[in-house]
Amino acid sequence: MFGLFIFACSTLKKENVTVKLECQQLLSKKVEMRLPVPFRVQKDNYEEGVIYFYSFVDSAYIIVLQGTMMELLVDKYNPQKIEMRNKRKISVGFENNKFWRKDVFEGVRIYYDNVSLKNKRLYDEVLDKIKISSFKKK
Repeated sequence: MFGLFIFACSTLKKENVTVKLECQQLLSKKVEMRLPVPFRVQKDNYEEGVIYFYSFVDSAYIIVLQGTMMELLVDKYNPQKIEMRNKRKISVGFENNKFWRKDVFEGVRIYYDNVSLKNKRLYDEVLDKIKISSFKKK
Protein backbone atom coordinates (compact mmCIF):
# COMPACT_ATOMS: atom_id res chain seq x y z
CA MET A 1 0.00 0.00 0.00
CA PHE A 2 2.79 2.44 0.87
CA GLY A 3 4.55 1.78 -2.48
CA LEU A 4 1.38 2.57 -4.39
CA PHE A 5 0.99 5.88 -2.58
CA ILE A 6 4.53 6.96 -3.52
CA PHE A 7 3.90 6.01 -7.17
CA ALA A 8 0.67 8.04 -7.25
CA CYS A 9 2.41 11.09 -5.80
CA SER A 10 5.24 10.98 -8.32
CA THR A 11 2.73 10.68 -11.17
CA LEU A 12 0.76 13.68 -9.94
CA LYS A 13 3.92 15.75 -9.55
CA LYS A 14 4.81 15.25 -13.24
CA GLU A 15 1.32 16.28 -14.33
CA ASN A 16 1.27 19.46 -12.22
CA VAL A 17 3.74 21.63 -14.08
CA THR A 18 4.02 25.22 -12.90
CA VAL A 19 3.67 27.71 -15.72
CA LYS A 20 4.21 31.44 -16.10
CA LEU A 21 2.36 33.73 -18.50
CA GLU A 22 4.98 35.31 -20.75
CA CYS A 23 4.05 38.28 -22.99
CA GLN A 24 6.41 39.76 -25.57
CA GLN A 25 6.12 42.37 -28.28
CA LEU A 26 7.64 41.58 -31.64
CA LEU A 27 7.71 43.97 -34.62
CA SER A 28 3.94 44.24 -35.11
CA LYS A 29 2.59 41.39 -32.99
CA LYS A 30 2.15 40.61 -29.34
CA VAL A 31 2.75 37.01 -28.24
CA GLU A 32 1.27 35.46 -25.10
CA MET A 33 2.26 31.99 -23.97
CA ARG A 34 2.25 29.89 -20.84
CA LEU A 35 5.74 28.48 -20.28
CA PRO A 36 6.91 25.86 -17.79
CA VAL A 37 9.18 27.34 -15.13
CA PRO A 38 12.02 27.78 -14.64
CA PHE A 39 13.20 29.17 -17.96
CA ARG A 40 15.73 31.66 -19.24
CA VAL A 41 14.92 34.19 -21.95
CA GLN A 42 17.23 36.04 -24.31
CA LYS A 43 16.08 38.73 -26.76
CA ASP A 44 18.00 39.69 -29.87
CA ASN A 45 17.13 42.45 -32.30
CA TYR A 46 18.58 42.22 -35.76
CA GLU A 47 18.25 44.44 -38.80
CA GLU A 48 15.04 42.85 -40.13
CA GLY A 49 13.39 41.55 -36.97
CA VAL A 50 13.32 40.39 -33.38
CA ILE A 51 13.87 36.96 -31.86
CA TYR A 52 13.23 35.55 -28.37
CA PHE A 53 15.05 32.42 -27.27
CA TYR A 54 13.67 30.51 -24.26
CA SER A 55 15.75 27.74 -22.73
CA PHE A 56 14.52 25.22 -20.17
CA VAL A 57 16.16 22.96 -17.58
CA ASP A 58 15.41 19.83 -19.64
CA SER A 59 17.59 21.22 -22.52
CA ALA A 60 14.57 21.99 -24.69
CA TYR A 61 14.16 25.44 -26.15
CA ILE A 62 11.47 27.59 -27.76
CA ILE A 63 12.18 30.33 -30.28
CA VAL A 64 9.73 33.10 -31.21
CA LEU A 65 10.67 35.15 -34.26
CA GLN A 66 9.18 37.89 -36.40
CA GLY A 67 11.24 39.18 -39.29
CA THR A 68 12.95 38.19 -42.48
CA MET A 69 16.42 37.07 -43.49
CA MET A 70 16.83 34.76 -40.49
CA GLU A 71 17.36 31.04 -40.99
CA LEU A 72 17.69 28.75 -38.01
CA LEU A 73 19.02 25.22 -37.77
CA VAL A 74 15.47 23.88 -37.39
CA ASP A 75 14.60 25.41 -40.77
CA LYS A 76 17.03 22.93 -42.37
CA TYR A 77 15.43 19.85 -40.80
CA ASN A 78 13.27 17.61 -43.01
CA PRO A 79 9.75 17.44 -41.57
CA GLN A 80 8.08 14.07 -41.10
CA LYS A 81 4.68 15.73 -41.22
CA ILE A 82 3.25 19.10 -42.29
CA GLU A 83 -0.32 20.15 -41.56
CA MET A 84 -2.47 23.26 -41.74
CA ARG A 85 -4.51 24.04 -38.64
CA ASN A 86 -6.51 27.31 -38.43
CA LYS A 87 -4.23 29.24 -40.84
CA ARG A 88 -1.20 27.84 -39.01
CA LYS A 89 1.37 25.75 -40.86
CA ILE A 90 2.81 23.16 -38.48
CA SER A 91 5.90 21.14 -39.38
CA VAL A 92 7.10 18.39 -37.03
CA GLY A 93 9.95 15.93 -36.95
CA PHE A 94 12.59 14.01 -35.09
CA GLU A 95 16.27 15.01 -35.24
CA ASN A 96 19.23 13.95 -33.08
CA ASN A 97 16.94 11.66 -31.02
CA LYS A 98 14.71 14.59 -30.01
CA PHE A 99 11.49 16.14 -31.29
CA TRP A 100 11.18 19.50 -33.02
CA ARG A 101 8.28 21.59 -34.26
CA LYS A 102 7.90 24.77 -36.30
CA ASP A 103 4.68 26.80 -36.47
CA VAL A 104 4.24 29.66 -38.94
CA PHE A 105 1.23 31.96 -38.65
CA GLU A 106 0.31 35.64 -38.47
CA GLY A 107 3.79 36.49 -39.81
CA VAL A 108 5.45 34.87 -36.78
CA ARG A 109 7.59 31.73 -36.61
CA ILE A 110 7.59 29.70 -33.40
CA TYR A 111 9.82 26.70 -32.85
CA TYR A 112 10.64 24.13 -30.26
CA ASP A 113 13.60 21.79 -30.48
CA ASN A 114 15.53 19.27 -28.42
CA VAL A 115 12.32 17.99 -26.79
CA SER A 116 12.25 14.51 -25.24
CA LEU A 117 9.36 12.11 -25.73
CA LYS A 118 8.57 12.48 -22.01
CA ASN A 119 8.00 16.25 -22.39
CA LYS A 120 6.63 16.41 -25.94
CA ARG A 121 3.01 16.79 -24.85
CA LEU A 122 3.96 19.71 -22.58
CA TYR A 123 5.72 21.65 -25.36
CA ASP A 124 3.00 20.83 -27.91
CA GLU A 125 0.50 22.35 -25.50
CA VAL A 126 2.64 25.49 -25.15
CA LEU A 127 2.70 26.00 -28.93
CA ASP A 128 -0.95 25.01 -29.39
CA LYS A 129 -2.12 27.62 -26.87
CA ILE A 130 0.04 30.57 -27.97
CA LYS A 131 -1.99 33.71 -28.62
CA ILE A 132 -0.82 36.22 -31.22
CA SER A 133 -2.42 39.62 -31.65
CA SER A 134 -1.58 42.77 -33.58
CA PHE A 135 -0.66 46.05 -31.98
CA LYS A 136 0.09 49.52 -33.29
CA LYS A 137 3.43 51.16 -32.57
CA LYS A 138 3.22 54.62 -31.05
